[in-house]
Amino acid sequence: MLWEKVISSEELAKKNKTIFKKGNKQIAVFKLKDQFFALDNRCPHEGYPLLQGNVNTECVLTCNWHNWKFDMKSGQCLTGGDNVRIYPLKEEDDFIWVNIAEPSIEEITNSILEGFKIGFLDRQYGRMSRELARLYYNKIDPLTAIKKTIEWSYDKFEYGMTHAFAATADWLQLYALNKENPENQIICLTEAVDHISFDSLRFPTFPFKQDIETWSENDFLEAIENENHDKAIALVLGALSENRHFSDLENALVKAALMHYNDFGHSLIYVYKSATLIEFLGNEVEKPLILSLVRSLCYTTRDDLLPEFKEYPTYLAQVKITKQNLADEYPDSLEIFGKSVNFTMNWVVDKLKIYWPENIYQTLLEVNARNLLHYDINYQYAYNNPVNDNVGWLDFTHAITFANAIRKMCEKYPDLWQAGLLQLACFSGRNQKYLKEINESEWIVNDEKIFWQETIDKLYDHGIAGPIFSAHLIKTSFAIKEESEVANQSCKKYLLASLNRFINSPIKAKHVRRTIKQGMELVARDFV
Repeated sequence: MLWEKVISSEELAKKNKTIFKKGNKQIAVFKLKDQFFALDNRCPHEGYPLLQGNVNTECVLTCNWHNWKFDMKSGQCLTGGDNVRIYPLKEEDDFIWVNIAEPSIEEITNSILEGFKIGFLDRQYGRMSRELARLYYNKIDPLTAIKKTIEWSYDKFEYGMTHAFAATADWLQLYALNKENPENQIICLTEAVDHISFDSLRFPTFPFKQDIETWSENDFLEAIENENHDKAIALVLGALSENRHFSDLENALVKAALMHYNDFGHSLIYVYKSATLIEFLGNEVEKPLILSLVRSLCYTTRDDLLPEFKEYPTYLAQVKITKQNLADEYPDSLEIFGKSVNFTMNWVVDKLKIYWPENIYQTLLEVNARNLLHYDINYQYAYNNPVNDNVGWLDFTHAITFANAIRKMCEKYPDLWQAGLLQLACFSGRNQKYLKEINESEWIVNDEKIFWQETIDKLYDHGIAGPIFSAHLIKTSFAIKEESEVANQSCKKYLLASLNRFINSPIKAKHVRRTIKQGMELVARDFV
Protein backbone atom coordinates (compact mmCIF):
# COMPACT_ATOMS: atom_id res chain seq x y z
CA MET A 1 0.00 0.00 0.00
CA LEU A 2 1.27 3.46 -0.95
CA TRP A 3 -0.70 5.85 1.21
CA GLU A 4 -0.07 9.54 0.63
CA LYS A 5 -1.24 12.42 2.83
CA VAL A 6 -3.54 14.68 0.80
CA ILE A 7 -5.16 17.36 2.97
CA SER A 8 -6.40 17.91 6.51
CA SER A 9 -9.94 16.82 7.21
CA GLU A 10 -10.80 20.33 8.37
CA GLU A 11 -9.55 21.99 5.20
CA LEU A 12 -11.35 19.52 2.92
CA ALA A 13 -14.54 20.11 4.88
CA LYS A 14 -14.26 23.80 3.96
CA LYS A 15 -13.33 23.29 0.30
CA ASN A 16 -15.25 20.06 -0.45
CA LYS A 17 -12.68 19.26 -3.15
CA THR A 18 -8.96 19.46 -3.82
CA ILE A 19 -6.29 18.26 -6.22
CA PHE A 20 -3.45 15.94 -5.22
CA LYS A 21 -0.37 15.66 -7.43
CA LYS A 22 2.35 13.04 -7.29
CA GLY A 23 4.70 12.57 -10.22
CA ASN A 24 2.52 12.30 -13.32
CA LYS A 25 -0.58 11.67 -11.29
CA GLN A 26 -3.32 14.23 -10.77
CA ILE A 27 -6.02 12.99 -8.42
CA ALA A 28 -9.25 14.87 -7.76
CA VAL A 29 -10.48 14.41 -4.19
CA PHE A 30 -14.08 15.24 -3.24
CA LYS A 31 -16.09 15.36 -0.01
CA LEU A 32 -19.82 14.80 -0.35
CA LYS A 33 -21.67 14.84 2.97
CA ASP A 34 -19.77 12.24 5.02
CA GLN A 35 -18.25 10.44 2.01
CA PHE A 36 -14.87 10.90 0.34
CA PHE A 37 -14.01 10.13 -3.30
CA ALA A 38 -10.78 10.17 -5.28
CA LEU A 39 -10.42 9.71 -9.02
CA ASP A 40 -8.13 10.70 -11.86
CA ASN A 41 -8.47 14.40 -12.46
CA ARG A 42 -8.06 14.11 -16.22
CA CYS A 43 -11.27 13.15 -17.98
CA PRO A 44 -10.46 9.98 -19.96
CA HIS A 45 -12.15 11.49 -23.00
CA GLU A 46 -10.03 14.56 -23.77
CA GLY A 47 -8.29 15.39 -20.49
CA TYR A 48 -10.55 18.14 -19.16
CA PRO A 49 -10.02 18.58 -15.35
CA LEU A 50 -12.75 16.70 -13.53
CA LEU A 51 -12.16 18.80 -10.43
CA GLN A 52 -14.01 21.54 -12.33
CA GLY A 53 -16.96 19.26 -12.99
CA ASN A 54 -20.28 19.19 -11.20
CA VAL A 55 -21.22 16.66 -8.50
CA ASN A 56 -24.82 15.77 -7.65
CA THR A 57 -26.24 14.23 -4.53
CA GLU A 58 -26.25 10.75 -6.12
CA CYS A 59 -22.46 10.79 -6.34
CA VAL A 60 -22.38 11.36 -10.09
CA LEU A 61 -19.62 13.59 -11.43
CA THR A 62 -20.24 15.40 -14.72
CA CYS A 63 -17.41 16.62 -16.91
CA ASN A 64 -18.73 19.90 -18.26
CA TRP A 65 -16.67 19.74 -21.43
CA HIS A 66 -18.73 17.02 -23.18
CA ASN A 67 -21.24 16.05 -20.47
CA TRP A 68 -19.62 12.69 -19.69
CA LYS A 69 -20.89 11.40 -16.34
CA PHE A 70 -19.06 9.12 -13.91
CA ASP A 71 -20.15 7.09 -10.91
CA MET A 72 -17.74 8.37 -8.26
CA LYS A 73 -17.96 5.11 -6.31
CA SER A 74 -16.91 2.78 -9.13
CA GLY A 75 -15.42 5.09 -11.79
CA GLN A 76 -17.85 3.69 -14.35
CA CYS A 77 -18.78 6.06 -17.15
CA LEU A 78 -22.57 6.41 -17.12
CA THR A 79 -22.85 8.76 -20.09
CA GLY A 80 -20.03 8.86 -22.61
CA GLY A 81 -17.36 6.19 -22.96
CA ASP A 82 -14.17 5.40 -21.06
CA ASN A 83 -14.24 4.71 -17.33
CA VAL A 84 -12.13 6.76 -14.94
CA ARG A 85 -9.78 5.29 -12.36
CA ILE A 86 -10.76 5.62 -8.70
CA TYR A 87 -8.44 5.45 -5.67
CA PRO A 88 -9.00 4.20 -2.10
CA LEU A 89 -9.23 6.92 0.55
CA LYS A 90 -9.09 6.90 4.32
CA GLU A 91 -9.34 9.43 7.11
CA GLU A 92 -6.68 9.05 9.79
CA ASP A 93 -5.19 11.40 12.37
CA ASP A 94 -7.38 14.26 11.10
CA PHE A 95 -5.97 13.91 7.57
CA ILE A 96 -7.27 12.46 4.31
CA TRP A 97 -5.00 9.84 2.75
CA VAL A 98 -5.07 8.37 -0.78
CA ASN A 99 -3.65 5.02 -1.86
CA ILE A 100 -1.81 5.43 -5.16
CA ALA A 101 -0.55 1.84 -5.43
CA GLU A 102 -0.87 0.48 -8.94
CA PRO A 103 -3.17 -2.50 -9.60
CA SER A 104 -1.61 -5.72 -10.81
CA ILE A 105 -0.75 -6.03 -14.50
CA GLU A 106 -3.50 -8.61 -14.84
CA GLU A 107 -6.06 -6.20 -13.37
CA ILE A 108 -4.87 -3.37 -15.60
CA THR A 109 -4.95 -5.59 -18.69
CA ASN A 110 -8.44 -6.87 -17.98
CA SER A 111 -9.73 -3.36 -17.31
CA ILE A 112 -8.27 -1.96 -20.53
CA LEU A 113 -9.48 -4.87 -22.64
CA GLU A 114 -12.96 -4.53 -21.15
CA GLY A 115 -13.04 -0.92 -22.26
CA PHE A 116 -11.48 -1.78 -25.60
CA LYS A 117 -14.17 -4.39 -26.27
CA ILE A 118 -16.92 -1.86 -25.61
CA GLY A 119 -15.26 0.55 -28.04
CA PHE A 120 -14.78 -2.22 -30.59
CA LEU A 121 -18.36 -3.50 -30.44
CA ASP A 122 -19.72 0.04 -30.93
CA ARG A 123 -17.00 1.11 -33.40
CA GLN A 124 -15.84 4.02 -31.24
CA TYR A 125 -12.66 4.99 -33.07
CA GLY A 126 -11.39 7.37 -30.41
CA ARG A 127 -11.99 4.95 -27.54
CA MET A 128 -10.27 2.09 -29.35
CA SER A 129 -7.22 4.27 -29.94
CA ARG A 130 -7.13 5.44 -26.31
CA GLU A 131 -7.37 1.91 -24.93
CA LEU A 132 -4.57 0.82 -27.26
CA ALA A 133 -2.50 3.73 -25.98
CA ARG A 134 -3.23 2.63 -22.41
CA LEU A 135 -1.89 -0.83 -23.21
CA TYR A 136 1.26 0.74 -24.64
CA TYR A 137 1.92 3.08 -21.71
CA ASN A 138 1.29 0.29 -19.22
CA LYS A 139 3.95 -1.74 -21.06
CA ILE A 140 1.37 -4.34 -22.12
CA ASP A 141 1.76 -5.74 -25.63
CA PRO A 142 -0.86 -3.86 -27.75
CA LEU A 143 -1.04 -6.87 -30.08
CA THR A 144 -3.06 -8.51 -27.29
CA ALA A 145 -5.94 -6.32 -28.44
CA ILE A 146 -5.56 -7.46 -32.06
CA LYS A 147 -5.75 -11.10 -31.00
CA LYS A 148 -8.86 -10.34 -28.98
CA THR A 149 -10.38 -8.48 -31.92
CA ILE A 150 -10.04 -11.57 -34.12
CA GLU A 151 -11.51 -13.73 -31.34
CA TRP A 152 -14.53 -11.40 -30.97
CA SER A 153 -15.28 -11.09 -34.70
CA TYR A 154 -14.37 -14.17 -36.75
CA ASP A 155 -17.80 -15.80 -36.33
CA LYS A 156 -19.68 -12.59 -37.09
CA PHE A 157 -18.77 -12.73 -40.77
CA GLU A 158 -21.71 -14.65 -42.24
CA TYR A 159 -19.86 -15.49 -45.44
CA GLY A 160 -16.39 -15.75 -44.00
CA MET A 161 -13.27 -13.65 -44.20
CA THR A 162 -13.38 -10.06 -45.41
CA HIS A 163 -10.85 -7.42 -46.42
CA ALA A 164 -10.64 -6.42 -42.75
CA PHE A 165 -8.48 -9.39 -41.77
CA ALA A 166 -6.46 -9.15 -44.98
CA ALA A 167 -5.69 -5.47 -44.41
CA THR A 168 -4.77 -6.19 -40.78
CA ALA A 169 -1.85 -8.30 -42.05
CA ASP A 170 -0.46 -5.25 -43.86
CA TRP A 171 -1.16 -2.84 -41.01
CA LEU A 172 0.83 -5.17 -38.75
CA GLN A 173 3.74 -5.16 -41.19
CA LEU A 174 3.73 -1.38 -41.03
CA TYR A 175 3.40 -1.58 -37.24
CA ALA A 176 6.56 -3.69 -37.09
CA LEU A 177 8.49 -1.01 -39.00
CA ASN A 178 7.72 1.59 -36.31
CA LYS A 179 9.35 0.22 -33.18
CA GLU A 180 10.67 3.68 -32.33
CA ASN A 181 7.43 5.51 -33.14
CA PRO A 182 4.54 4.54 -30.85
CA GLU A 183 2.20 7.10 -32.42
CA ASN A 184 2.52 5.43 -35.81
CA GLN A 185 2.11 2.03 -34.20
CA ILE A 186 -1.16 3.04 -32.54
CA ILE A 187 -2.35 4.41 -35.90
CA CYS A 188 -1.69 1.04 -37.53
CA LEU A 189 -3.50 -0.94 -34.84
CA THR A 190 -6.46 1.44 -34.65
CA GLU A 191 -6.92 1.33 -38.43
CA ALA A 192 -6.85 -2.46 -38.34
CA VAL A 193 -9.39 -2.88 -35.53
CA ASP A 194 -11.63 -0.13 -36.90
CA HIS A 195 -12.08 -2.04 -40.17
CA ILE A 196 -12.77 -5.31 -38.35
CA SER A 197 -15.26 -3.48 -36.13
CA PHE A 198 -16.96 -1.97 -39.18
CA ASP A 199 -17.34 -5.33 -40.92
CA SER A 200 -18.72 -7.08 -37.82
CA LEU A 201 -20.74 -4.19 -36.43
CA ARG A 202 -24.28 -5.07 -35.34
CA PHE A 203 -24.06 -8.58 -36.83
CA PRO A 204 -25.13 -11.58 -34.75
CA THR A 205 -22.89 -14.61 -34.25
CA PHE A 206 -22.95 -17.21 -37.02
CA PRO A 207 -21.59 -20.19 -35.08
CA PHE A 208 -19.50 -22.95 -36.58
CA LYS A 209 -20.61 -26.52 -36.00
CA GLN A 210 -18.11 -28.42 -33.86
CA ASP A 211 -18.32 -31.79 -35.66
CA ILE A 212 -14.92 -33.35 -36.32
CA GLU A 213 -13.89 -35.56 -39.25
CA THR A 214 -10.51 -37.09 -39.99
CA TRP A 215 -8.52 -34.77 -42.21
CA SER A 216 -8.26 -35.65 -45.90
CA GLU A 217 -7.09 -33.15 -48.48
CA ASN A 218 -9.16 -34.78 -51.23
CA ASP A 219 -12.28 -34.77 -49.08
CA PHE A 220 -11.64 -31.14 -48.17
CA LEU A 221 -11.28 -30.04 -51.80
CA GLU A 222 -14.41 -31.97 -52.71
CA ALA A 223 -16.31 -30.28 -49.89
CA ILE A 224 -15.20 -26.85 -51.11
CA GLU A 225 -16.14 -27.76 -54.70
CA ASN A 226 -19.61 -28.81 -53.54
CA GLU A 227 -19.94 -25.75 -51.29
CA ASN A 228 -20.45 -28.10 -48.35
CA HIS A 229 -19.62 -25.71 -45.55
CA ASP A 230 -20.23 -28.00 -42.58
CA LYS A 231 -18.17 -30.83 -44.10
CA ALA A 232 -15.23 -28.53 -44.87
CA ILE A 233 -15.32 -27.09 -41.35
CA ALA A 234 -15.48 -30.56 -39.78
CA LEU A 235 -12.41 -31.62 -41.78
CA VAL A 236 -10.27 -28.63 -40.75
CA LEU A 237 -11.40 -29.04 -37.13
CA GLY A 238 -10.27 -32.64 -37.45
CA ALA A 239 -6.92 -31.48 -38.76
CA LEU A 240 -6.50 -29.07 -35.86
CA SER A 241 -7.45 -31.78 -33.37
CA GLU A 242 -4.65 -33.90 -34.89
CA ASN A 243 -2.24 -31.08 -34.01
CA ARG A 244 -1.90 -29.92 -37.61
CA HIS A 245 -1.29 -26.25 -38.22
CA PHE A 246 -1.96 -23.70 -40.94
CA SER A 247 1.35 -24.57 -42.59
CA ASP A 248 0.16 -28.20 -42.89
CA LEU A 249 -3.09 -27.11 -44.53
CA GLU A 250 -1.78 -24.27 -46.65
CA ASN A 251 -1.26 -26.28 -49.84
CA ALA A 252 -4.87 -27.52 -49.73
CA LEU A 253 -6.13 -24.01 -48.98
CA VAL A 254 -4.22 -22.58 -51.95
CA LYS A 255 -5.57 -25.32 -54.22
CA ALA A 256 -9.11 -24.58 -53.03
CA ALA A 257 -8.61 -20.87 -53.66
CA LEU A 258 -7.44 -21.52 -57.22
CA MET A 259 -9.89 -24.27 -58.18
CA HIS A 260 -12.02 -21.57 -59.79
CA TYR A 261 -11.54 -17.96 -60.76
CA ASN A 262 -12.86 -17.08 -57.31
CA ASP A 263 -14.32 -13.69 -56.39
CA PHE A 264 -11.81 -11.79 -58.52
CA GLY A 265 -8.85 -13.16 -56.63
CA HIS A 266 -9.99 -12.52 -53.07
CA SER A 267 -9.79 -16.17 -52.04
CA LEU A 268 -6.08 -16.50 -52.69
CA ILE A 269 -5.36 -13.08 -51.21
CA TYR A 270 -7.11 -14.19 -48.02
CA VAL A 271 -5.05 -17.39 -47.86
CA TYR A 272 -1.82 -15.42 -48.18
CA LYS A 273 -2.84 -12.78 -45.64
CA SER A 274 -4.06 -15.42 -43.17
CA ALA A 275 -0.63 -17.01 -43.29
CA THR A 276 0.94 -13.60 -42.64
CA LEU A 277 -1.35 -12.91 -39.68
CA ILE A 278 -0.69 -16.28 -38.07
CA GLU A 279 3.05 -15.83 -38.52
CA PHE A 280 2.81 -12.41 -36.89
CA LEU A 281 0.38 -13.16 -34.04
CA GLY A 282 1.03 -16.84 -33.35
CA ASN A 283 -1.11 -19.93 -32.99
CA GLU A 284 -3.66 -18.17 -30.78
CA VAL A 285 -5.34 -16.78 -33.89
CA GLU A 286 -4.86 -19.88 -36.03
CA LYS A 287 -8.20 -21.59 -35.43
CA PRO A 288 -10.48 -18.54 -35.86
CA LEU A 289 -8.63 -17.43 -38.99
CA ILE A 290 -8.75 -20.88 -40.58
CA LEU A 291 -12.47 -21.24 -39.84
CA SER A 292 -13.23 -17.80 -41.25
CA LEU A 293 -11.10 -18.50 -44.31
CA VAL A 294 -12.70 -21.88 -45.03
CA ARG A 295 -16.17 -20.36 -44.69
CA SER A 296 -15.25 -17.74 -47.29
CA LEU A 297 -13.92 -20.44 -49.64
CA CYS A 298 -17.29 -22.21 -49.45
CA TYR A 299 -19.36 -19.11 -50.11
CA THR A 300 -17.13 -17.30 -52.59
CA THR A 301 -18.43 -16.32 -56.02
CA ARG A 302 -17.09 -18.44 -58.86
CA ASP A 303 -16.47 -15.98 -61.62
CA ASP A 304 -15.53 -18.57 -64.23
CA LEU A 305 -19.28 -19.33 -64.34
CA LEU A 306 -19.88 -15.84 -65.73
CA PRO A 307 -20.17 -15.51 -69.53
CA GLU A 308 -17.04 -13.35 -69.73
CA PHE A 309 -14.86 -16.07 -68.19
CA LYS A 310 -16.72 -19.23 -69.22
CA GLU A 311 -13.79 -20.42 -71.36
CA TYR A 312 -11.45 -20.45 -68.37
CA PRO A 313 -11.83 -24.23 -67.65
CA THR A 314 -11.13 -24.99 -71.31
CA TYR A 315 -7.88 -23.03 -71.29
CA LEU A 316 -6.89 -24.48 -67.91
CA ALA A 317 -7.25 -27.99 -69.35
CA GLN A 318 -4.90 -27.06 -72.21
CA VAL A 319 -2.17 -25.32 -70.28
CA LYS A 320 1.06 -27.22 -69.63
CA ILE A 321 4.49 -26.28 -68.39
CA THR A 322 7.33 -27.88 -70.31
CA LYS A 323 10.44 -28.12 -68.17
CA GLN A 324 12.86 -28.39 -71.09
CA ASN A 325 14.23 -25.63 -73.28
CA LEU A 326 12.25 -22.81 -71.67
CA ALA A 327 13.49 -19.33 -72.52
CA ASP A 328 14.61 -17.16 -69.63
CA GLU A 329 13.72 -13.77 -71.17
CA TYR A 330 10.43 -11.95 -70.62
CA PRO A 331 7.58 -11.96 -73.15
CA ASP A 332 6.62 -8.55 -74.52
CA SER A 333 3.83 -7.02 -72.45
CA LEU A 334 2.56 -4.95 -75.38
CA GLU A 335 1.37 -8.18 -76.99
CA ILE A 336 -1.53 -8.35 -74.54
CA PHE A 337 -1.99 -4.81 -73.22
CA GLY A 338 -5.58 -3.88 -74.03
CA LYS A 339 -6.56 -7.35 -75.26
CA SER A 340 -9.61 -9.44 -74.35
CA VAL A 341 -9.94 -12.15 -71.68
CA ASN A 342 -9.82 -15.04 -74.17
CA PHE A 343 -6.89 -13.48 -76.04
CA THR A 344 -4.82 -13.18 -72.86
CA MET A 345 -5.69 -16.71 -71.69
CA ASN A 346 -4.72 -18.10 -75.08
CA TRP A 347 -1.50 -16.10 -74.88
CA VAL A 348 -0.67 -17.77 -71.54
CA VAL A 349 -1.28 -21.23 -73.01
CA ASP A 350 1.08 -20.49 -75.90
CA LYS A 351 3.77 -18.73 -73.89
CA LEU A 352 4.01 -21.50 -71.29
CA LYS A 353 5.41 -23.68 -74.06
CA ILE A 354 8.34 -21.30 -74.38
CA TYR A 355 8.94 -19.23 -71.23
CA TRP A 356 9.41 -19.90 -67.54
CA PRO A 357 6.19 -19.34 -65.53
CA GLU A 358 7.92 -16.68 -63.41
CA ASN A 359 8.79 -14.71 -66.54
CA ILE A 360 5.25 -14.89 -67.89
CA TYR A 361 4.10 -13.75 -64.45
CA GLN A 362 6.32 -10.65 -64.70
CA THR A 363 4.76 -9.76 -68.02
CA LEU A 364 1.20 -10.23 -66.74
CA LEU A 365 2.04 -8.20 -63.65
CA GLU A 366 3.37 -5.39 -65.83
CA VAL A 367 0.22 -5.46 -67.98
CA ASN A 368 -2.00 -5.20 -64.91
CA ALA A 369 0.16 -2.37 -63.57
CA ARG A 370 -0.29 -0.60 -66.92
CA ASN A 371 -4.03 -1.15 -66.60
CA LEU A 372 -4.06 0.45 -63.15
CA LEU A 373 -2.03 3.36 -64.49
CA HIS A 374 -4.42 3.83 -67.43
CA TYR A 375 -7.74 3.41 -65.59
CA ASP A 376 -10.32 5.81 -66.99
CA ILE A 377 -11.39 7.61 -63.84
CA ASN A 378 -14.58 8.82 -65.55
CA TYR A 379 -16.11 5.41 -64.87
CA GLN A 380 -16.24 6.13 -61.15
CA TYR A 381 -18.30 9.26 -61.79
CA ALA A 382 -20.65 7.82 -64.44
CA TYR A 383 -24.22 6.90 -63.49
CA ASN A 384 -25.75 6.13 -66.90
CA ASN A 385 -23.72 3.00 -67.58
CA PRO A 386 -25.04 -0.55 -67.14
CA VAL A 387 -24.36 -2.33 -63.84
CA ASN A 388 -21.54 -4.37 -65.39
CA ASP A 389 -19.62 -1.14 -65.93
CA ASN A 390 -19.67 -0.11 -62.25
CA VAL A 391 -15.88 -0.22 -62.25
CA GLY A 392 -13.70 1.74 -59.86
CA TRP A 393 -10.14 1.95 -58.65
CA LEU A 394 -10.53 -1.12 -56.46
CA ASP A 395 -11.33 -3.35 -59.44
CA PHE A 396 -7.89 -2.52 -60.77
CA THR A 397 -6.00 -2.76 -57.50
CA HIS A 398 -7.34 -6.30 -56.98
CA ALA A 399 -5.23 -7.45 -59.92
CA ILE A 400 -2.06 -6.26 -58.21
CA THR A 401 -2.81 -7.69 -54.78
CA PHE A 402 -3.88 -10.97 -56.40
CA ALA A 403 -0.64 -11.05 -58.41
CA ASN A 404 1.34 -10.56 -55.22
CA ALA A 405 -0.47 -13.53 -53.63
CA ILE A 406 0.08 -15.61 -56.79
CA ARG A 407 3.84 -15.15 -56.69
CA LYS A 408 4.12 -15.78 -52.96
CA MET A 409 2.02 -18.95 -53.07
CA CYS A 410 3.19 -20.38 -56.41
CA GLU A 411 6.83 -20.05 -55.44
CA LYS A 412 5.97 -22.45 -52.61
CA TYR A 413 3.62 -24.62 -54.68
CA PRO A 414 4.86 -24.46 -58.31
CA ASP A 415 2.25 -26.89 -59.65
CA LEU A 416 -0.33 -24.10 -59.25
CA TRP A 417 1.35 -21.63 -61.60
CA GLN A 418 -0.94 -22.61 -64.48
CA ALA A 419 -4.15 -21.67 -62.69
CA GLY A 420 -2.59 -18.56 -61.18
CA LEU A 421 -1.30 -17.22 -64.48
CA LEU A 422 -4.59 -17.85 -66.30
CA GLN A 423 -6.51 -16.04 -63.60
CA LEU A 424 -4.09 -13.14 -63.72
CA ALA A 425 -4.73 -13.07 -67.47
CA CYS A 426 -8.47 -12.83 -66.72
CA PHE A 427 -7.80 -9.66 -64.74
CA SER A 428 -5.85 -8.17 -67.60
CA GLY A 429 -8.55 -8.92 -70.16
CA ARG A 430 -11.46 -7.92 -67.94
CA ASN A 431 -10.13 -4.42 -67.30
CA GLN A 432 -9.02 -3.59 -70.83
CA LYS A 433 -12.29 -1.84 -71.85
CA TYR A 434 -11.96 0.66 -68.97
CA LEU A 435 -8.64 2.18 -70.00
CA LYS A 436 -7.73 5.54 -71.49
CA GLU A 437 -4.61 7.14 -72.90
CA ILE A 438 -2.72 9.22 -70.36
CA ASN A 439 0.61 10.98 -70.21
CA GLU A 440 2.60 8.25 -68.45
CA SER A 441 5.55 10.55 -67.80
CA GLU A 442 3.46 12.54 -65.28
CA TRP A 443 3.40 9.52 -62.98
CA ILE A 444 6.83 7.98 -63.43
CA VAL A 445 8.65 7.78 -60.09
CA ASN A 446 12.16 9.21 -60.29
CA ASP A 447 13.20 9.07 -56.63
CA GLU A 448 11.99 5.80 -55.19
CA LYS A 449 13.09 6.52 -51.63
CA ILE A 450 11.18 9.80 -51.44
CA PHE A 451 8.16 8.21 -53.13
CA TRP A 452 7.90 5.42 -50.58
CA GLN A 453 8.28 7.81 -47.66
CA GLU A 454 5.49 10.00 -49.02
CA THR A 455 3.32 6.95 -49.65
CA ILE A 456 3.78 5.61 -46.13
CA ASP A 457 3.14 9.05 -44.65
CA LYS A 458 -0.15 9.17 -46.54
CA LEU A 459 -1.18 5.81 -45.13
CA TYR A 460 -0.77 7.16 -41.59
CA ASP A 461 -3.19 10.02 -42.25
CA HIS A 462 -5.19 9.05 -45.34
CA GLY A 463 -8.36 10.93 -44.40
CA ILE A 464 -10.71 8.38 -46.03
CA ALA A 465 -13.83 7.56 -44.03
CA GLY A 466 -14.70 4.16 -45.49
CA PRO A 467 -12.26 1.49 -44.23
CA ILE A 468 -12.60 -0.57 -47.42
CA PHE A 469 -10.81 2.20 -49.34
CA SER A 470 -8.02 2.72 -46.83
CA ALA A 471 -7.62 -1.09 -46.78
CA HIS A 472 -7.00 -1.06 -50.51
CA LEU A 473 -4.54 1.79 -50.14
CA ILE A 474 -2.35 -0.19 -47.77
CA LYS A 475 -2.86 -3.57 -49.46
CA THR A 476 -1.94 -2.20 -52.88
CA SER A 477 1.00 -0.26 -51.49
CA PHE A 478 2.46 -3.30 -49.76
CA ALA A 479 1.81 -5.57 -52.74
CA ILE A 480 3.64 -3.16 -55.04
CA LYS A 481 6.43 -2.71 -52.49
CA GLU A 482 6.99 -6.47 -52.37
CA GLU A 483 6.69 -6.98 -56.12
CA SER A 484 8.88 -4.03 -57.08
CA GLU A 485 11.70 -5.58 -55.06
CA VAL A 486 11.79 -8.62 -57.39
CA ALA A 487 10.42 -7.15 -60.64
CA ASN A 488 12.44 -6.43 -63.77
CA GLN A 489 13.02 -2.76 -64.54
CA SER A 490 10.15 -2.32 -66.99
CA CYS A 491 7.65 -3.97 -64.67
CA LYS A 492 8.92 -2.01 -61.68
CA LYS A 493 8.53 1.28 -63.54
CA TYR A 494 4.86 0.63 -64.20
CA LEU A 495 4.19 -0.71 -60.71
CA LEU A 496 5.48 2.47 -59.11
CA ALA A 497 3.80 4.75 -61.64
CA SER A 498 0.45 3.00 -61.20
CA LEU A 499 0.62 3.32 -57.42
CA ASN A 500 1.64 6.97 -57.77
CA ARG A 501 -1.48 7.71 -59.80
CA PHE A 502 -3.76 5.63 -57.57
CA ILE A 503 -2.77 7.20 -54.24
CA ASN A 504 -2.83 10.71 -55.69
CA SER A 505 -6.21 10.49 -57.41
CA PRO A 506 -9.67 11.10 -55.96
CA ILE A 507 -11.73 8.10 -54.91
CA LYS A 508 -15.49 8.36 -55.12
CA ALA A 509 -16.60 6.32 -52.13
CA LYS A 510 -20.38 6.66 -52.39
CA HIS A 511 -22.46 6.46 -55.56
CA VAL A 512 -25.79 7.95 -54.62
CA ARG A 513 -27.31 8.73 -58.02
CA ARG A 514 -25.91 5.62 -59.71
CA THR A 515 -27.25 3.31 -56.98
CA ILE A 516 -30.74 4.86 -57.00
CA LYS A 517 -30.92 5.07 -60.79
CA GLN A 518 -29.85 1.46 -61.38
CA GLY A 519 -32.13 0.21 -58.61
CA MET A 520 -35.13 2.00 -60.07
CA GLU A 521 -34.35 0.72 -63.56
CA LEU A 522 -34.19 -2.86 -62.28
CA VAL A 523 -37.47 -2.64 -60.35
CA ALA A 524 -39.18 -0.82 -63.25
CA ARG A 525 -38.72 -3.84 -65.52
CA ASP A 526 -41.61 -5.51 -63.72
CA PHE A 527 -43.87 -2.54 -64.36
CA VAL A 528 -42.91 -0.97 -67.69
